[in-house]
Amino acid sequence: MEISRIIIKGESGYGSVFEAYRDKVVITPSSITYEYIPGVENNIKSHRKWSYRTDSPEFSVLYKKIADMALPILHNDQILFATDVGATDISVTYKDKHRESAHFFCPSEFFKDWFQLIKCIVPPCEEIPMVLQTDEDIEGTANAEGV
Repeated sequence: MEISRIIIKGESGYGSVFEAYRDKVVITPSSITYEYIPGVENNIKSHRKWSYRTDSPEFSVLYKKIADMALPILHNDQILFATDVGATDISVTYKDKHRESAHFFCPSEFFKDWFQLIKCIVPPCEEIPMVLQTDEDIEGTANAEGV
């Protein structure tokens, strides 16, 4: 069955209310949208929302690869359960409107290969969505800030 939409939701884990957030990435064969909602808005952390729509055949090829990787992830029962990380909710909707979803409490590294592919369709002028960030994104941010 063909997947028509993929939704990936994330949230912060255990930590300060000032670091708390919820976010959502929605991917279709012709678009990607993102929304970031901080727990507390301030000068550094503010509500963000963007979308990118295209009829590019390259985007379609990447979407197909992303969709092909979604079901093995949804049905993976070998994922570590961690109590101090936020949930990652993954949902796929099929052409016939049937939906499957799963809730994971594990570090984003468990989805690294999939997230790496999804990051390829994030517009280059936008930050990588929090839910898709892996260790390499966090290390890159720390190096850019001189930490």
